[in-house]
Amino acid sequence: MKTIVIRMVVLMALLSLLVSCNDVKKDDFKVWAWLAGRTTMSEEQLDHYVSEAARAGIDAIILECHGARPEVIGDSASFRDDAAILILEKAAIYAKKYDIELHAWMWTTNRAELSLRKAHPEWYQVNAQGESCADIKLYNREHYRFLCPTRPEVTEYLKERVREIATVEGLTGIHMDFIRYPDAILPYRLQESRGVVQDKVYPLWDFCYCDVCRAAFKEQTGVDPMDLEDPTSDEAWMQFRYDRMSEMASEIAAEIKACGKVASSAVFASPYESKKLVRQDWANFRNHDYIFPMIYHKFYFDEDKWVETATREGVEALRAAGNDAVLCSGLFVVHVPADRIEEFIGYTENGGSDGICFFSMEEMEKREGYVDSLRIVLEKIRL
Repeated sequence: MKTIVIRMVVLMALLSLLVSCNDVKKDDFKVWAWLAGRTTMSEEQLDHYVSEAARAGIDAIILECHGARPEVIGDSASFRDDAAILILEKAAIYAKKYDIELHAWMWTTNRAELSLRKAHPEWYQVNAQGESCADIKLYNREHYRFLCPTRPEVTEYLKERVREIATVEGLTGIHMDFIRYPDAILPYRLQESRGVVQDKVYPLWDFCYCDVCRAAFKEQTGVDPMDLEDPTSDEAWMQFRYDRMSEMASEIAAEIKACGKVASSAVFASPYESKKLVRQDWANFRNHDYIFPMIYHKFYFDEDKWVETATREGVEALRAAGNDAVLCSGLFVVHVPADRIEEFIGYTENGGSDGICFFSMEEMEKREGYVDSLRIVLEKIRL
């Protein structure tokens, strides 16, 4: 009898452990949403969006606090982004109210504020034609103005932006966006809408050839990249650019963590496409807690299952690089019908993602019943 009782106790303990493991696995699949609210969002709007996110079962909001729009931000001597701090302080009230994590979404190399462009035009990237993106509108976009990652003073400037928003009480993390070069090639299905033909990399969109980058590469290799016949096929020049961006991302992430915040970055869809299109080797972004590949699949290919393929490639690339960042697949709500949300979550899970992030809360709001559909799916998979 005593033996039977012992066996039953052991069996119950094992079953309890199994249930616990399953619960942990489901809880670890975190659900996020980007909120592209701009700094002008009212408190009523913040309350509405955060409450809707909570109702849907979303765990964390990534709030755009500085969209690099061409506005004069703060004193040109300090560049303090008071508008970003204010919107985060307001949002933190509602994040606490609805028990949702709040992460600050910070544009990184893409900084178009007029005060910075006026004070430091030399910080901006230069294309293979010798033109600074401080002076030209790439893809006819006023805000497309990218800082050079090779310049230490640029990294210090961005770390200072991190330190100032990290002071916001109730902020969980800081999320870097546009931590890359300008698009050398646009995602394939966006080219027609932007009125460009990009069958190869053209000098207009090939960055960065500023004096600092050229001198650093020449010191490393003895070659001026402006003298390369086909820069895109030169492995050393491509690697130089990958490395400079990875180093910047890693250093800023280290600063985020030093401030006691969760560090993350939004990156292009897959390791291959990221390196090809925007010279972004995100598998080597160090000091990150999360990496969010934006797998907006209809901008690349028609096949929905590419979401799973891109997710798997990202997970494998992180592991091969010895990077322990958690991969969380980003999906564009426009590409994910409400009645197929569960299917797309399945693609990300099958690919090895530890979470999902939807772009965006605003896009959900535009689609009647989307939040309710998401809530039903999340309740089902969390049972």
